[in-house]
Amino acid sequence: MMKIFAICAVIIPLSAVQSFADNFRCPNGNIVSTGDSISTVAAKCDPPAFSYKREEPMEADISSADGRRSSKVVYVEVQEWAYNQGSTLLHTLIFRNGILAEVRTGGFAR
Repeated sequence: MMKIFAICAVIIPLSAVQSFADNFRCPNGNIVSTGDSISTVAAKCDPPAFSYKREEPMEADISSADGRRSSKVVYVEVQEWAYNQGSTLLHTLIFRNGILAEVRTGGFAR
């Protein structure tokens, strides 16, 4: 009985799927998370110190009605919003197609 308990105690935590969301505390104190829309972040946070917009190519798989598969290059709009938190710590919010996809923290702004 003890062996079964020990095996379950090891296997169950290893088999659990964990999902993590990046969170960011805006300079005004509100919290935003990955998956939030760009309009939600704009409403919750102050304007960024810097923003940059670009398009990135991405390969998309396409299935036709007759079952054939092909791939096509599509362009995704990417926006980066930068915030200086505290004195000089830089946080970058990365939006893909209007959704907060990633929060990068690090580096020091001058």
